[in-house]
Amino acid sequence: MKKYVLLLVAFALLFGLACKKESSKVSNEMETARKIAKLEQDINGRQDEMNQLLQKYMQEGGKDVGALVGQTLTPEQKAVLEQKLKKEEGIGYRDLISDILKREKEVEDLKVQVQDLEKKLPSAVVVKRGDKHLDIAMSFLTKDKGLDPATAKKLALQTNLMDELVPGFKVWNFYDNGVFGTFVTQGDASVSPYRVIQKAKQELVSAKDQAISQRNELAKEKTTLLEQVSDLEKRRDQLNQDVAMLQAERADLLKKMQEVQDLSEDLKARLNSIFYKVGDRQTLVKSGLVQDPWYGQPRIAKFDEANFPQHLDLRSGDSITFTAQDAGVANITKVKIAPGTAFKIDQDYSWSIAPDGKTGTLKILNRDKFKAERTMVILVN
Repeated sequence: MKKYVLLLVAFALLFGLACKKESSKVSNEMETARKIAKLEQDINGRQDEMNQLLQKYMQEGGKDVGALVGQTLTPEQKAVLEQKLKKEEGIGYRDLISDILKREKEVEDLKVQVQDLEKKLPSAVVVKRGDKHLDIAMSFLTKDKGLDPATAKKLALQTNLMDELVPGFKVWNFYDNGVFGTFVTQGDASVSPYRVIQKAKQELVSAKDQAISQRNELAKEKTTLLEQVSDLEKRRDQLNQDVAMLQAERADLLKKMQEVQDLSEDLKARLNSIFYKVGDRQTLVKSGLVQDPWYGQPRIAKFDEANFPQHLDLRSGDSITFTAQDAGVANITKVKIAPGTAFKIDQDYSWSIAPDGKTGTLKILNRDKFKAERTMVILVN
C-alpha cells in the first residue's frame, strides 16, 4: 500500500496542466501518457522478477546463458533458454526456465502496449544529457505552437516540471486553445522518473539525517565541556523553552505573513477587476440604481459597493456569461451596459445571446477602459 501511495505521488509530480481552462483533448492525451507511465512501472516490475529468476537459475548451475546484462534477456540468451526448454535438458530447471521466458514474454507484450499508446500521441522529446524540462516546454510552446516567450513561460511555470531529467526519458508536451500539459515517461532510460524522484527525496532525507547527526555530535562535544550536570540540565531546559517560544513566534509570523499575502492577492484582484450587476432594465431603473432616459445613454445613479456584488478579474478573463434567471427575466432579447457614454458597442465590448434566449454573454474588448471605469451595470431587455 505504501508503494502504491508513493507511485501516485510520483505521477502527481509528473502530471502538469497549465491554467484553469479545460481541454478534453489535452486531458485525454495526458491520461494516455499516464497509462504509458503505469505500463513502464509494470515493465520494470516484470523485469525485476525475471532478473531474480535468472539469478536463481545461475546459482543452481545454469551457466549457459552467460553474464546477465541490463534488465532483460539478449536475443542469444533467450534463444538458449528456449532451446533448452524445448529439448527438456536439465529437467530440474524446466519450471524455472518456463517462468523466466514467461516474464520475458510479459515484458515484450507490455512494451508493445506502450508503443501502441505512444502512436496515439504527438511526438515526444527524447531527453539528452543537459536537457531541462523548462527549456523543452518553452521550445514546444514557442517554436511548435507559436506562442510569445512571456506567455509560454507563464504556462510552463504553472505546470509541475521535473527538476532532474535522465537521458532517455521522454517528455510529452500537449497544447490546445490555451491549455498546456506536460508529462515525463521512462522511455529508453534505465531508471524510471519515479525512481529519480525517490532518489532525490532520499538524498534530502540523508542530508537531513547527516545534519541531525552533526548537530548531535556537537551537542555531545559541548556536554563534555560542561563541568556540572545540574548546570547542563538548566541550560537544556532553558534552550527547550527558547525553542518552544521561537516555534510559537515563527508560527505566528507565518500566519501573519499568509494573511498579508492573502490580502495582497485580494487587493491585486480588486485593482484589476470590473465590478458589475446584472438585472432587468425596468427593475434596475425603478430601484434607482440606473437612469436610462429615452433621449440619452444609460448611466449609473448609485455607486455604493453593495450594488455591485459580482466582479471579473481582467487579468484572467474577458467574458461574463449570465442567464435569464440571473437577470430576473423569462428570456434575454437585448443587452446593453451602463454607463453607456463610457463604453461603445463593438469597440469596447460586444454581446451575444444563445438561440434559446436563456443565456447571454458580454465580451470585453477594451480591458484598460473597463479597468479604469471600475463599475458597470448589465441591463437586460
